[in-house]
Amino acid sequence: MEQTTKAKISVEEAEAHYQSSRASYTIEGAESHLAYYRDKYPEHYTVLSQNV
Repeated sequence: MEQTTKAKISVEEAEAHYQSSRASYTIEGAESHLAYYRDKYPEHYTVLSQNV
């Protein structure tokens, strides 16, 4: 049976955060951030990667 992890913030909250901070993001920065996120929150990263 597949186990799912529920995010602690809504999609709307995530989108609002992205919109408010997207000017700070670069491709290089995003790649390192994803690597950090993957290592620190593997369950959330899995959910994110399956839904993008």
